Amino acid sequence: MFVAARKSAARAVLTRAAITLGLTALALTALAPRGRADEQRVKRFGVAIYAMPTSMSLGDFNDGIDRVNQTSTAFGFAPIGKVHGSTQFGLEGRFMATKKWVVTAGFGRIRKESKLDLLPQVGTQVLITGRIITVPRNLGLDYYFAPKTSGDVTLRPFVGAGFLSLVETKAKLGGGATVGSVTTGTFLRPTGEGSGFYLESGMHVMLPSKYSLLLNGFYRRAKVTQVIEETTGQRVLNPDGSPFTLDLSGFGLRFAAQINFFGKPVK
Repeated sequence: MFVAARKSAARAVLTRAAITLGLTALALTALAPRGRADEQRVKRFGVAIYAMPTSMSLGDFNDGIDRVNQTSTAFGFAPIGKVHGSTQFGLEGRFMATKKWVVTAGFGRIRKESKLDLLPQVGTQVLITGRIITVPRNLGLDYYFAPKTSGDVTLRPFVGAGFLSLVETKAKLGGGATVGSVTTGTFLRPTGEGSGFYLESGMHVMLPSKYSLLLNGFYRRAKVTQVIEETTGQRVLNPDGSPFTLDLSGFGLRFAAQINFFGKPVK
């Protein structure tokens, strides 16, 4: 049941994102001044604002949720769902160094929480949670293939790759109860930083205006391997003694609107 609900939610997010992208494209095309897209040429520097539904591996983290559920269900509470995906929101600067090469640098934020928050009676609260927050930063290069122009729209297929760093990565796992002013329970607060790489491929839709659109698939391979407990500073380990990791690897579908700011168009 939980798996079906997660798949349904993921499909709903992708559907809403696709509808938003289509409506944005129509609006920008309607507002754009006349002129051929292959003549207007996008400025050298622009900033892309994006939303990206993305999966996340989170193996050790979800194993931790399983252990939390074992305890909570023993007390008669419903289990919380595992975390398999979320939406990354962010900004990316894009500098067209040549007609085919674009330098990219940006950052985003991913936040997802699965929780059970109950008020069984006056003055009593039960909280069971699994939460993950991270800020991915990227630096890379995109290679643009030959343009395909039709009327006022130019399509530029591209592929790219680069480095990733995960900063401000924090998690919260556990459960507790508050009765009056007394709180009992245990929460694990893993935190750390990590690195990795990414690969991407997609389409840049160039319009005869200061705006353009990007749609691309994005594969991220990055994890936090040096994880410490935020409150104690001690290394976090799994029950079998192996290091606890926060694996943020996954695949995303990115929808972006780019605002072109300055720089003479590339000839």
